[in-house]
Amino acid sequence: MQHIDEQYIIENFDSALEKGYIKAYYQPVIRTLTEQICSVEALARWQDPEMGLLSPYLFISVLEKNRLIHKLDMMILENICYTYNELREKGLPLHPFSINLSRLDFNEMDMLKAISDILEKYNVPATAIHIEITESVMLDNTAYFRRIFDSFHEAGFAIFMDDFGSGYSSLNVLKDYSFDVLKIDMRFLSDIGIRSKKILSSVVNMAKAIGIHTLAEGVETKEQITFLRTIGCEMLQGYYYSKPMSSEMYIEYLTTSDIIVEARSESDYWDTIGKVNFLSPDPFNEISSDDFPIDDTSVLRESPTSLALIEIDGKKVKFQYSNKAYIDEIKKLGYKNTDEMESAIANMPIVYFKNINEQIELSLKTGKLIKKDHYANDIYFTYSTKCIAKTGNKYMLAASIKTFDPSRNANREQMFEKYSRILIDTYDHITVIDHDNNRIITRLYSKIGFKNEYLTMPLDKARLLFAENEVIESERERFIKFTDFDFVKKHIEKSENSILQQPFHIRNQDGKFLIKDIRIILTTVEEGDRFLFVIQSMSHTAQRMALEALKEDTDMFI
Repeated sequence: MQHIDEQYIIENFDSALEKGYIKAYYQPVIRTLTEQICSVEALARWQDPEMGLLSPYLFISVLEKNRLIHKLDMMILENICYTYNELREKGLPLHPFSINLSRLDFNEMDMLKAISDILEKYNVPATAIHIEITESVMLDNTAYFRRIFDSFHEAGFAIFMDDFGSGYSSLNVLKDYSFDVLKIDMRFLSDIGIRSKKILSSVVNMAKAIGIHTLAEGVETKEQITFLRTIGCEMLQGYYYSKPMSSEMYIEYLTTSDIIVEARSESDYWDTIGKVNFLSPDPFNEISSDDFPIDDTSVLRESPTSLALIEIDGKKVKFQYSNKAYIDEIKKLGYKNTDEMESAIANMPIVYFKNINEQIELSLKTGKLIKKDHYANDIYFTYSTKCIAKTGNKYMLAASIKTFDPSRNANREQMFEKYSRILIDTYDHITVIDHDNNRIITRLYSKIGFKNEYLTMPLDKARLLFAENEVIESERERFIKFTDFDFVKKHIEKSENSILQQPFHIRNQDGKFLIKDIRIILTTVEEGDRFLFVIQSMSHTAQRMALEALKEDTDMFI
């Protein structure tokens, strides 16, 4: 380990500042859900011509002991301003920088004024700077530092509590001060075993409950990242993503790598999403209310409630997060994972998800928690949705699925079966059509005595013969157009309505032609283009209105 004499540091410090031997190095902070850079931390490094690169642990304590640390911190802030303006000049995306302040800084000067003066000098906004404070800064004189922090907040600065858990009074500090972000140092957890996971889960759950964002620093492995993402830790920092870099290296990193910097216009959007507590046994109750009960016994585990965060950008759908319970539920619907569900949504016409899309649109429009029952792939399920954030044309939807389990809800299954028969009985005729294979699959139900020969011939011939035998002559041409299933499919996809509906005079069993409502319904019960051909009787009022409309324009329904 490198050893530097204390006197050497004191004697060479001012010269090192003047000659630029001490510089800010930058380590990116990554948004967990997007893996984009949302900010960077500025860290002091001393590149000594004789001793080589000196890490902070070699000189920070010496500078604090000799009341010189404020000079270092102000120099680091100037470095930040240089780099910020260089990014701006090069047209690179801008993001916040965080700077660490020492307890002794506040004894040496008016820190708010000193920082504000430097930012004004370099035309850098306060929102571009995050202030990182360790709990040792606040151990004494609570009222004094609370006033200082309030002043920083009023001036537009965000305040991070650094190294949470490494001291003795972290919980008292959280109680007494208002922080924007809690930085959890992974180094105080020697491994990622079960005890560490329980501690981290508890810390994140507590932070969510009191409205503080979370950032884990010292992240080094994929296993850590996976777990931190699962429990809802919002931001990550560590060697897994990048070591600290000089300003030149960092700018080259932004210029040449595939890394994306989070748009500043979306920061509030992601911060709002970050408030969702992935660990809560009832995350929707917390999302839907600002005054929710806190159950501290709830989560040293992943939430038992299925939860996904789904971003909707126009017609593009992307799952940003889903927990195990959600994956288990969509597997029951026939999807292996959210990627497969994304692909299905992207490649199917919107009409296949019409009912769910209507629910989502209502969620986006009202911002309320919406719950509706649905049926897909022979499974009944309840879908809960709530829009939790919006930026531009993008929305984030929190969603939960609860499938109906017949083995546990036998009574509901029997009730549904009984009443579904009543619903079917309201129709005069139901036939299942297989458009892809040009055939009629079966006649499910009929009160009308149609000939069985329709079932034995190809679909295209059957509908022509049906028109000739069962439809009044004046409407046959319209019926043939109406039952052209290529036309039906295009119309349904264009209108985003799974039902095509028109009135026709159909022959009854006594040979008379009665006006009835005919519907062609696109189904999602099986793969391929399957349709229901449905005939339903009309009320006297509906018959009269349909007849009047037909008299005015016989082609209006095509």
